[in-house]
Amino acid sequence: MLEVVVQQLEDAAVLCCRGRIVVGQAYTILRDTAISQGHASLLVLDLAQVDRIDAGGLGILLSIREWARANAISFKLMNVMNCVEQLLKLTALDRVFEFCAVPDLLCLLHHAVLMDSCLFEQSNLLVYPATDTVAEPL
Repeated sequence: MLEVVVQQLEDAAVLCCRGRIVVGQAYTILRDTAISQGHASLLVLDLAQVDRIDAGGLGILLSIREWARANAISFKLMNVMNCVEQLLKLTALDRVFEFCAVPDLLCLLHHAVLMDSCLFEQSNLLVYPATDTVAEPL
């Protein structure tokens, strides 16, 4: 069984996968969850808790990659476990997929926190349209 949890970071969506990407419902779950993130500019598949993937699962990853490309969405894999990494190397797909390192994701998270902070500070200002005067809240 495959579980996918979506985490939004600004305009990026991180799909945290747990389980196996093997024949059955896993294909549909992963594909449908990825496609539901069509608003994102970056889609990251976190495979830290995926311990097995079969040939059909590789096909699903490729189809998500193609869907993302067709929709101008950057698609990357992250935290690929050793057994999955070996399969990607064996099939030469390690040269096809882009990989996201943890520092890259931390940078994205930091940027998202800074943007939220700026938006919060801006929301504490009152703007009066008639005179374009900015006043501090009481």
